[in-house]
Amino acid sequence: MKETELLFSFATFGSRPQLKLQNCIIAASPCPQKHIMAKLLPCVVTMVAVVALCNLYLPAFVPPPAGQSLRRGVHMSTAVGAAAVLHVAAAPAAFADKIDDAATKLSAASFPFLKEIDWTSPVYGSLPNANPVKVLAAINKALLMGGSMDSAALKAGVLAHAKAIEHVDSKGMIPLPDYETINAAIGHMVASVPKNQVIDVYNAFGDVVRKEEVGAYMKSLVNSADAEAAYKAFWEFKDVVAAAQR
Repeated sequence: MKETELLFSFATFGSRPQLKLQNCIIAASPCPQKHIMAKLLPCVVTMVAVVALCNLYLPAFVPPPAGQSLRRGVHMSTAVGAAAVLHVAAAPAAFADKIDDAATKLSAASFPFLKEIDWTSPVYGSLPNANPVKVLAAINKALLMGGSMDSAALKAGVLAHAKAIEHVDSKGMIPLPDYETINAAIGHMVASVPKNQVIDVYNAFGDVVRKEEVGAYMKSLVNSADAEAAYKAFWEFKDVVAAAQR
């Protein structure tokens, strides 16, 4: 449970929901048995939904680019998930290439920031004073969002995370190539989700986490310039993903 994108989702879960999700992700490794994959599906959907959600918390971690208000930053981040509600399908090939290219750029720009994070810290295991009812409500919204994702994009995302888990080092870090693959997969997954569901998830977790407190604390643990560079790259990435939405 050390993947890059899970930094902020960990802060939103109490210890029990987080542990349950962790067990699901570890179990979601490539497996040829269809019946096993079928049993893992609920966990897989949860994992993918939360991974997509994590990017929505970046505006709470660093300020938006110069000249853009925080409110706009929040709105534009949630807009990454806009897509058709019915007949959800993968992004067109031309956009798919652009998402992959943008993921490569995002990964290179944010990897220094990634390496500064202490992935072994217990801070990600629980959130003091979190309301269990609100946490469960947020998880429910994430499940609904995950259930709306394109199946092919969903599968690619699951396999990307499973592969990365195999390469996690003693510090909880994954190699840059795996990070690129994960970011590209997330881009395609989020591009296939209806905007209203993404906003529902953002609002639900915003009800659980005091972003002004969590963001300031998390930023204090890393190099500020690297965090801001990562956010700037993410901002550009979400524009590419948004262009691929239907």
